[in-house]
Amino acid sequence: MKAIVKERAGRGLAIREVPVPEIGPTEALIRVKAAGICGTDAHIYEWNHWAEGRIKPPLIIGHEFAGEVVEVGGDVRSVAPGQTVSAEGHLNCGHCFLCRTGQAHVCRDVRIIGVDVAGAFAEYIKMPAANLWPIPPEVPLEVAAIHDPLGNAFHTVLAAPVAGSSVLVLGCGPIGCMAVAVARAAGAARVLASEINPMRRELARRMGAHVVLDPRHEDLAAAVGTATGGLGVDLVCEMSGHPDAIRQAMRLVRNGGRVHLLGLPKEEVPLDISGTLIFKGITVYGVIGRKMYETWTQMTAFLKAGLIDVRPVITHRLPFEEFEAGIEAIRSGQAGKVILLME
Repeated sequence: MKAIVKERAGRGLAIREVPVPEIGPTEALIRVKAAGICGTDAHIYEWNHWAEGRIKPPLIIGHEFAGEVVEVGGDVRSVAPGQTVSAEGHLNCGHCFLCRTGQAHVCRDVRIIGVDVAGAFAEYIKMPAANLWPIPPEVPLEVAAIHDPLGNAFHTVLAAPVAGSSVLVLGCGPIGCMAVAVARAAGAARVLASEINPMRRELARRMGAHVVLDPRHEDLAAAVGTATGGLGVDLVCEMSGHPDAIRQAMRLVRNGGRVHLLGLPKEEVPLDISGTLIFKGITVYGVIGRKMYETWTQMTAFLKAGLIDVRPVITHRLPFEEFEAGIEAIRSGQAGKVILLME
């Protein structure tokens, strides 16, 4: 089969012929139909500091996908050939304290497809059947292919009730734009979005933000004060990982409010813990992946009911062979989600 492979240390990826994976008794083989390119894939292509320390070539990359089950192991009962599925790409151990107490998303022995084990940028991928998520017919294939990042948005927003709340989204990359839509669909009374990239600000508007701001030229504190009667927002979803945005989140949330952190800083971030966290009595929640499988259930419910449409975030649909153009689109900052079509 064809696959996009990180062959060796250094910049670049290549399409290569590799064996179709063989499945075990609890696994399924999926014919990949669509896959999403993530910033992580771009980092692996570029071979940045994180990739250098984490990735062990040769490796098939890619962790966002949807496809059709073509074969199941003898012990599999949860899915059958012919079904359309997406998958939870975090492979947890299943038997540690965290996995057994409903916290599998923070399992300390987790492995990630396309990062630690063979990924989804291939004609076929094998997955534990327990990680597969059947996709209802109401959900388009390209949306099924980005359930991984959409799940991050759902997890970030819905880690606390938001109905009737004011929400500020800092950083409107693809997941930030999805978070705007999730907050609106979940009943947020006011959604503000902050983003320096003009194209992404427009996407945030299309996804339903009431107020969209450029933090380089507009006063976020004044806008938040106007929107909340001077109180501060109930929830800040920090999606960028930029140190200034993280400090901003702590300042702009109301006393007793919540800050949910999804963005990954590249280095340590100094904070005024006393003034902006302790004395304000705020709750800070670190978001990693998707809750298994509460988040997936929420996604399916919202999508089936037509409460959310994330297709505007998909800006590029490219043939499998044009993956480098997709990575370049992401690196340029002029893309939302980029989908590789396998057929």
